[in-house]
Order: sequence, then C-alpha cells, then structure tokens
Amino acid sequence: MSRKHSKGHSTTTRATQARALSKQAAQRREAKAAAEAKAIAIAAKERRQQTLVGALVMLIVVALVAVIGVTGWSRHSKSVQIKSQTTSAAYRDLQAVAQKPANATDKAGLYACKKAKLNAKAPTVEIYLDFMCPSCGELNRNLDSTLKKMNKAQQINIEVHPITFLDGQSSDHYSLRTASAAAYIADNDPDHLMDFVSQLFAKDFQPSETAYKPVSDDQIICQAVKAGIDKTVATKAMQGTYAEYMSKATTYTTLHRPELCDTALYPNGGFGTPLIRVNNCIWSLKDINYVDVAADFEHSVGIKSRDVGNSSVLPSIGASKEPKRV
Repeated sequence: MSRKHSKGHSTTTRATQARALSKQAAQRREAKAAAEAKAIAIAAKERRQQTLVGALVMLIVVALVAVIGVTGWSRHSKSVQIKSQTTSAAYRDLQAVAQKPANATDKAGLYACKKAKLNAKAPTVEIYLDFMCPSCGELNRNLDSTLKKMNKAQQINIEVHPITFLDGQSSDHYSLRTASAAAYIADNDPDHLMDFVSQLFAKDFQPSETAYKPVSDDQIICQAVKAGIDKTVATKAMQGTYAEYMSKATTYTTLHRPELCDTALYPNGGFGTPLIRVNNCIWSLKDINYVDVAADFEHSVGIKSRDVGNSSVLPSIGASKEPKRV
C-alpha cells in the first residue's frame, strides 16, 4: 500500500511540475509576444513622428519659398513678358494720340525740368515706375533726395516714365489717373514733377497694391499742392487730359521695348518695375540694397556725396558712358 501511494504521489508531482513548466513557457511566449508587439508599436510611432517631422519640414520649406517669392514679387512688383520686338504698330498708336504732353520724349518720358534746361553734358536718368508699386515707393523714398538735388543742380537729366500696368489692382484707375496727372504737371510745372512723385510715394499716402482703398481726385490734388504745385494746375491735372496717352505709353513700353528687359532679374525676358536706366543702360537693381541705394547710385554715375547738388561738379560718366557697376 505504501509503495503504491508513493508511486501515485510521484506521478502527481511530475504532472504538477509539467503544468508549471508549461505555464511558465506560455508566460514567456506571451511576454515575448507582448515585447515584440510593443517594439512594433514603438517603431510605428517613430515612423509616424518622422513622417510628421518630414511633413513639417516640407511645410516650412514651402512657406520659406513662398515668403522668398512674395519678397521678390514685392520688390519688383510686376513683370510682363515682352511680346515682340516689332514696335512700329505700338509706337504709331502712341504717336497718334491727339493729346500728347509737349515736355516729353518721343518714348513717353516726362522731363523733370523744361527742355531748355536740359544739360547736354550730364547723364540722363530714366525712371520707370507705377505709382501703386510698393517697390517703386521704397526705392523712391531712399533715392529721391539725391535725384532731386542732382536734377535741380543740372547734374543729371531726369525722365519719369509712369506705367499703368497695376491699374487693375485699384477700383478707380489710380495708376492711370496719377500717370495722367504727372504728364500734365510735366507740361505745366516740370520743376515740381519730382516733388509730386515724392508726395505720391509718401509712406503715409501711397495706397496698398494688395488691399486698395479708393483715393479721390481731391486727395491727389492735396498731395500735388504739398509738392509746391499751384492748386489750379493740380486741379486741371486730374481732368485726365493725358489718360489715353499714358495708357498707350504703357502698352508700348512694357510689351514692345526689349531693351528695357533687365536680364539679371528676368533671365527669360520681361519688363518690371521699378526700373532705372542711365545713359540708355539698365542700372540693375538685382543686388542693390535699397537702404544704401543713394550711395550706390552716386558711385555708379561717378560723383562723391559731398558734391551732390553742386552745379559746378558733373558725374564722371558724363552724357554717354555706362554707369559703373556697384
């Protein structure tokens, strides 16, 4: 009896141990499976995080590109592709306009003084601008003082070329109205033309290109009076006398004058504002810092800052040489 009992006890013990071992093995398998599942979950989480980080980096890159693009667009407010080198038809249309300003070039440049006062030995500076163009305003506010002093001292001859290709950005033909007014002032009070340009580009006056609010004729007249223009002349300037002429001038200038393409800025061709030419050569604004633009301009035409406004000193490039590189 006692041997049978001992044998049965031994069998029971082995069975219990086997079950325990089996349970432990099962627990190890479960633990291993759980660990593997956790590892897979962690890896998946890391992949999701990497994907999110990658997406975020991409969004930042896209945003930066957009900012750079907007900055470039803001500085050179608008460019248009020059359609053709055939200028005859557009030029004929310009010349056929009944009302043309007398104190202007045959290519619609408005003299900033009377023709009789032009200095044949001085450089000619052409300024192409749209009165709504924010970059034109920024350039003017940094360069205007130098240009006006040199113009008054007959150290340079200035031609202002108002462009109206941003007219559609306004609800009341602001670009066209101001361009026409500038042409009238060039005819009737040219000595104050540059002052009028400055008043239109005043930081507290120039309207926004992207959030335009209507500007009345009276408001523009007020700016003209601030520029030293008689109110009667200023009022007549707003009658649109040269509106058709300035509209035709824009078509001719922006679409049919390939010599005005700044290839440094527009490698594929095109016209944009602001644009400056000196002695028929484009003075590229590609690498110009507007804050230092006056000093850069003085260097390019060959005059020292201390001589700006001194009528006895002319820029060294004279009336025919190209401007020096900055």
